Amino acid sequence: MLEALQILKFTYKQDRLNFTEDLVTDERDYTIFGPVTPRAVDELVAAGKLPELDKLLANTRDIDCN
Repeated sequence: MLEALQILKFTYKQDRLNFTEDLVTDERDYTIFGPVTPRAVDELVAAGKLPELDKLLANTRDIDCN
């Protein structure tokens, strides 16, 4: 039992909190061409920028049709 607790302690001690993991941007989320990423959609919806999302999706459909 004590060995198991020591292993857990070691495992948790090695973990580090990372408060900026979700703040790091992914270049694919901000490209002008190509598919719309789920993260870009989530950010636009959360910010209430539905007209911008609509334009972005329309541009994607136009590119796919050409």
